[in-house]
Amino acid sequence: MEILLANWRLAAVAALFFLGVFARRLSWAGEKQGRALLTFVFNVGLPILIFGALAGVPLAREHALLPVAAICVSLAGWGAAAFVARRFGLPRTGEGAMVLCAMSINNSMIYPFAALSLGAAAFSQLVMFDMGHAVLVWTVTTVVACRYGGHADDIPVLLKRTLAAPALWVLFIALTLNLANAPIPRDLLHGILVIGQWLILLVPLAMGLLVSARGLRRPEVITAVALRSGFGILVGFLLVWLFGLTGTGAAIALIGAAAPIGFTAVVLSAREGLDLDLAASAAAVSVFLGSLWLPLAMMFVPR
Repeated sequence: MEILLANWRLAAVAALFFLGVFARRLSWAGEKQGRALLTFVFNVGLPILIFGALAGVPLAREHALLPVAAICVSLAGWGAAAFVARRFGLPRTGEGAMVLCAMSINNSMIYPFAALSLGAAAFSQLVMFDMGHAVLVWTVTTVVACRYGGHADDIPVLLKRTLAAPALWVLFIALTLNLANAPIPRDLLHGILVIGQWLILLVPLAMGLLVSARGLRRPEVITAVALRSGFGILVGFLLVWLFGLTGTGAAIALIGAAAPIGFTAVVLSAREGLDLDLAASAAAVSVFLGSLWLPLAMMFVPR
């Protein structure tokens, strides 16, 4: 029973992904519908999930290094992916998609296992790591996506697209309410979180509509997966050593650094007209591999 509880989100992700693939093969839906679903998630689903996850999380000073670690992992991935993409000779849209894959961390895949097997203190450390990544996603990563999308010389467009992101505003609101100890009912926050978790499942469905068999065979796809998890964990080890992290904090930092490609890479690639085939295919492969190693990794987190 516990195994089913721990893996229902991953099973839902896989089922919805293959449902999308099946619908595309039968011409029931396609790229247009996939992009529409991603737009809905960007403007509605993600803000709801962020508010439900962060508004009531207990914050502690000793967790301050974990969001910094998440930011460093993403920034290092940006540099490595840009370098590798140029060795492949990818066009700008392809380079942008690979960069987003390396920068986007799928912490949502870790949450089911953490909620089941970790105590409150360890779980809060994972949330702190995720907070650092979330702040970067809706600021720097969004600007990077805009630049690769062809808006590098239009500063007003960059600012508008970044600052107008609903998820960014909801993030700041949630943190403000949290720090002010706003009396928000826990049942309400839990309900909002559950709604956000259900809405985020539209992303793997959209990925199934967007992924092609040709995309899964591209060498750039496997390279993007290796950059996110393989290079990511190397950076994670370096940061654990530099920051002097030990025990649970070190384990959370390493698992987060090696986490699969985040769905935000697919969402932002669709929004900015980047190589969506590369981003969606790499995310699909990365999520599948993550479903195999994440349950084992969580067993080694100190309780």
